[in-house]
Amino acid sequence: MELTDKLLNRQIIGCIMKNPLLLVNNKILVEDFGSNRMARILFINIRNLFTNGAKTIEPLEVEQEIERHETSSVIYKQERGFEVLKESFEIAKEENFPLYYTKLKKLALLRELKKKGYDISPYYKEEHETVREESETIERFDNSTVEDILDYVEGNFNKIKRDFLNGRKEDSQASKGIDELIDSFLEQPEMGVELCGAMYNTAMMGARLGKYYLRSGKSGLGKSRLTVFDICKICFPVYWSHKKNCFVKELDEEGSIRPARKSLIITTELSKDEIQTMILAYLSGVNEKKILMGSYESGELDRVRFAAKIIKQYQEDLFIDEVADPNLTNIQSLIRKYATVDKVQYVGYDYIYTSPSLLNQFDGKIREDTALMLLSTQLKDLAKEYNLFITTATQVNADAMNSEGFKDEQSIRSAKSIVDKIDCGAIMVKVEEKECNFLNANLREAGKAPPTRMPTVRFDIYKNRRGQYKNVSIWSYINLGTGEREDLYITTMSGKIIKDFDVFTDNTFRKEEIKRG
Repeated sequence: MELTDKLLNRQIIGCIMKNPLLLVNNKILVEDFGSNRMARILFINIRNLFTNGAKTIEPLEVEQEIERHETSSVIYKQERGFEVLKESFEIAKEENFPLYYTKLKKLALLRELKKKGYDISPYYKEEHETVREESETIERFDNSTVEDILDYVEGNFNKIKRDFLNGRKEDSQASKGIDELIDSFLEQPEMGVELCGAMYNTAMMGARLGKYYLRSGKSGLGKSRLTVFDICKICFPVYWSHKKNCFVKELDEEGSIRPARKSLIITTELSKDEIQTMILAYLSGVNEKKILMGSYESGELDRVRFAAKIIKQYQEDLFIDEVADPNLTNIQSLIRKYATVDKVQYVGYDYIYTSPSLLNQFDGKIREDTALMLLSTQLKDLAKEYNLFITTATQVNADAMNSEGFKDEQSIRSAKSIVDKIDCGAIMVKVEEKECNFLNANLREAGKAPPTRMPTVRFDIYKNRRGQYKNVSIWSYINLGTGEREDLYITTMSGKIIKDFDVFTDNTFRKEEIKRG
């Protein structure tokens, strides 16, 4: 097996002549044809014809295009280019293009890995000691995907990384590093960066790296928006303060603006522009409806444009990636890429559900709940392996939500096992008027004044690893159009007010008003 397959290159060339639209739906590069300069010349000129509007392409048309370029034309004639074109057109079977394309990309990957000095011996060797060894190598190549090859390379790298960063010898003594552990918490308490909602942030202990959080609720309650708002709060050091009624910036002790925190929003149902308008609304404090309708009150358009400047200023710190049909392979590859290449540390994944490709990965041989459990487990493993904070969401079971009282994992739709690996879990519940009356009665009993605004959402926290607050409810007012939020009260499962709840205040950064104009 050679790393440049001339027959395969001709099959690819023939297919895109017959159907140039294949260039739209598949990422074919000049480099994919390896050292085969004839295939490179043919591909470049076929692509030129397609770019200029050709719907179908005949060999003669390609030759005419090549003749316009002197250097390419010389090589074309020397290597019997027209015969290659005709043969490519004749042997190519368009229905087999997915097979051709997959092999083309695998060979291109192996060439690049070999060039960079990576071991690719399980998939390619220049010389084999036996016929059996050669047969096994070819079979392994044929049965592997691009992701499989990359996983092999990354696995080897991670083994070396663990050996040199963690040491080759594992010490199982409980006493090992115990003093350093105590000192580490004195220096940096087990508290992540700030999430939206002061009480919620305190109860969940912030957005902690290496942890995996889950929020569940009915459709339309704002799960996706809350994920976006949390990521915005984590990422951007500049935003609109509803309390101060102005833009503020977060400054450290020396008066320098804090660095943005590299973050990623993975969207599976919403489009990129739908996420962008949520971000604009959060940063500007202007209701998203006004942005969508282009109808502003005095000063609001100026705020939205300033929010756009903030986003552009920190363009290397917040990423949005759309995955229309998520599965274990593409989600793992995506998060690994952003964690290793772009140095992202905070991930909002919207949201866990059974997509067709997730089920197809197992050929329909596992139940839906098992597939969801595996996806959830993978998110936790990625959070731990790359020291990420990952927050995601799920739908809830309508029947379970119809019952009154505190909600827990029994309310989650399809797979309660999703929560097995999470570090923190909460169910979102829309607050009804009768619950407000019940809450007000408990406030009077606790000697507290009624809230100045009524809660719209209740968060029932049913799981909280390392956290003090479990089986509690946080009652919040949230404006889903702007992200404005105020956590009002925290109660027990039965609705009793928790009086001695101290909200965590992070004094690392101070907020200073931004003078504009």
